[in-house]
Amino acid sequence: MSKSNGWFTVDRDGLAAVAKRRGVACLLLEPVQNSWDEKGVSFVQVDLTPVDGKPRVELRVEDDSPDGFRDLAESYTMYKRSYKVANPEQRGRFNLGEKFLLSISQEASIVSTKGSVLFGPEGRRTGRKKTEAGSVLTATLKMTRDELEEALDLLHAMIPPKGIKTIINGEILREREPVAEDVRTLQTEIQGDEGGFKLTRRQTNVSIYEPMDDETPHLYEMGIQVDEIDCPWHVDIAQKVPLSVDRGSVRQAFRLDVERHVAEIMANDFTEEQAQGGWVATAFEKMEDDDAIRAVTQKRFGDAVSYDPSNPEANKIALDSGFSIIRGRQMSKGAWASVRRAEALSPAGRRFGTPSSDGGIDLGGGEKSEVEETEWTSEMKRLAEYTKKVAWHVSEATVSVELFDDPFSGVEGWCQGSGGGTIGINLSRINIGSQSEVDALLIHECAHLKPGCGDHMTHRFGDELCRIGARLRSFETTL
Repeated sequence: MSKSNGWFTVDRDGLAAVAKRRGVACLLLEPVQNSWDEKGVSFVQVDLTPVDGKPRVELRVEDDSPDGFRDLAESYTMYKRSYKVANPEQRGRFNLGEKFLLSISQEASIVSTKGSVLFGPEGRRTGRKKTEAGSVLTATLKMTRDELEEALDLLHAMIPPKGIKTIINGEILREREPVAEDVRTLQTEIQGDEGGFKLTRRQTNVSIYEPMDDETPHLYEMGIQVDEIDCPWHVDIAQKVPLSVDRGSVRQAFRLDVERHVAEIMANDFTEEQAQGGWVATAFEKMEDDDAIRAVTQKRFGDAVSYDPSNPEANKIALDSGFSIIRGRQMSKGAWASVRRAEALSPAGRRFGTPSSDGGIDLGGGEKSEVEETEWTSEMKRLAEYTKKVAWHVSEATVSVELFDDPFSGVEGWCQGSGGGTIGINLSRINIGSQSEVDALLIHECAHLKPGCGDHMTHRFGDELCRIGARLRSFETTL
């Protein structure tokens, strides 16, 4: 009976095929992120040199980590448990990055403070050469010129950690300043009780960056691109992002959660065009910050109210006032729940309350906040007397006057009854010391005194406004 030294054998060509699924360019991110993760690193340099006349590239990655490569066996042992698993703020977890890179290499070497390991046509061997500090990885990679250009673009798109000078082919990768950042609770991967992985939620820093020219917005994991994202910005998460084994995809639920947080963080900075994005409509359903919901609603819809089936005339007045009417089909059920909770859109009747058809007063469901007559100032008393005189002069109607104070209502006044009744005036909405403002309001409200003039959108009401305006010219009394 034959005996094997282990349970598994890895086919290098098969591993290379798996490694190339995301593209060769992505594999060059692995040695960089490994260098960034080492303690005390202040310098990482990457050089990519094409080999003349061949689809080959010489790669060299150097860093100055005081401890060097912690365990050289990790470079060639599949799924060896990584020391990074327990730390959600370090990038590695599967211990596959170096193996993927080596699988597409013709030859390679890693020289560090603890020795060296060389990979060539005859296999793997260890060496005595060491560095005083840091590690140097060299490799001859099978890469076309197009793949080389793609790799350089991807490396230049990295967001380097502060304090670590990162150089790509002689060019220092500039540190980017976020346009916004905040601490948010997001899902991440940590070491489980039996050494595997488990998902948990923890607070982490979320940084948002403007993409540079020709860059597509991406989700980043601690400065490394991991997947495209629908929002207009790069979003860098300062902890492990739940990823597939080949680091090629992000769970959809996680992506939506990130986009929801971005919508909340950037709510006051959206352009109107950005606010129309489909990702914002989806984020609406999960947004929890009421201030952000109100801000985004304003950017998406401008001056708007929700359609009010109980008050058709208020809907008409809103449109006539330049407001948009938002109907149920324009947002999902979840988005409406968020908008209503945040009171981001008022029903038309609340904003443009009108006399109801049965003669009652509809101020959109709010209280009138009536000012008792015993509390009237001399200016309020003059206003009430002037209102009564105007109503009699223009319509021969006897009216009573109510004054109310409601800064949140879109109503300046109201009129109850025809041929006589009550005129109400909102002290918060007009300047009661202004002759022109008061006259404009009274022309409007007195027009409602004529039977059949309850609807603002009829020709009859418009004609009555004109008649009262002309009649008021002969009124000599002033406020």
